[in-house]
Amino acid sequence: MDDLKASTDHPRRDMPAFLTVDDEPAINWALGRLIKQHGFTVDHAISGQSALELIAQRPYQVVFIDAKLPDMSGLVLADQLRERLGDAIVVLISGYFFDDDPVVEKAMDDGLIQFFIAKPFLHGDIRALINRLAVTLTD
Repeated sequence: MDDLKASTDHPRRDMPAFLTVDDEPAINWALGRLIKQHGFTVDHAISGQSALELIAQRPYQVVFIDAKLPDMSGLVLADQLRERLGDAIVVLISGYFFDDDPVVEKAMDDGLIQFFIAKPFLHGDIRALINRLAVTLTD
């Protein structure tokens, strides 16, 4: 479990928990900083397997998943998360797909993912999505 990184500075335990899954530590770091700015708890994983180990320990309300992970595709992980977390909000981030890609459209139509963000992303795009999610998550 060396590639698991649970955040040690959880702002508030009663706030919804986020998980970022990306094999690029800089992406996890950037997403984590943006999420924490909104007061949410965030943990990080760098592989699909480490993400599955984390969700076995804790339920997450929002999961950001890279489309290409070293051990499985992000959509395979999204499918497994759907089975284990039920109604968690899944955000696919990718430098390979675009929002109008048939694979992304099918994943959204099937309810596998709820949002898609292309890499490289703008911090403002992530902030806008977190603001949008905050309304839903804290009601």
